[in-house]
Amino acid sequence: MTVEEFNIDKGLYVFEFEGFETEFHSHPAIEVVIAKNGDFSLWTDTETHENLKFAVVSANQRHKLSSTNCALKIIMIEHHNRLVIDHLKLADIDLSNGYFIQSEPYNEAIQIDNLVQIIRSGKELTEYDFRISKAIEYLDQNDLEYDSMIKTLRAVTKLSESRLSHLFKSNIGISLKKYLIWSRLKSTIKNHLDSEEGLFSALIKSGFYDQPHFSKSFKSMLGVKPSRAYNSRSLQVLSKSGL
Repeated sequence: MTVEEFNIDKGLYVFEFEGFETEFHSHPAIEVVIAKNGDFSLWTDTETHENLKFAVVSANQRHKLSSTNCALKIIMIEHHNRLVIDHLKLADIDLSNGYFIQSEPYNEAIQIDNLVQIIRSGKELTEYDFRISKAIEYLDQNDLEYDSMIKTLRAVTKLSESRLSHLFKSNIGISLKKYLIWSRLKSTIKNHLDSEEGLFSALIKSGFYDQPHFSKSFKSMLGVKPSRAYNSRSLQVLSKSGL
């Protein structure tokens, strides 16, 4: 796997994989999938699509991918759903069904590149309720145990527990508990890439109890075992900008 960008502040993550296959998973990020060569398959809970060159999957949409004969470029974008959807509409990419697929050669390069540049240069978390933006910023910058998370975030946001939970779910699409796991995953990956420390040390530092706890969470949200994605023998980091 090649990591081109891993920027938690901007919610922008860019990877390339060779021979990539996942199980069903979902995550709070819109996912753009581009075939560098060959083609790939995409499954949702109800449909199967094969011989694809390009796809966009909505945030929190369950899916799995297979590209056994194909190199894939994957761009994951979180916190900018409305911006992404509005921008993709200019290229006639409709996500109203939860995903968009194309079997013709990829021809949205300019639109996707422009979108990535907008996110790199723009402000973060602008589309959320400002209190939810505060909660996300705090979760992404601090290690919290679940038992103390609600109390801490209530103080940060000045919201009751029920209001905080409801507002977070309506803004992000997943529960606070699930987002805490997502935040820990990002922190683990960042620590692993940035400091080049072992994956086990990084996951413990980020709040996971042990390797099985981390592996289960990683597979649930990203569809593969962490050893498959972050094998030190095949991992390449092109730039540490944004790590």
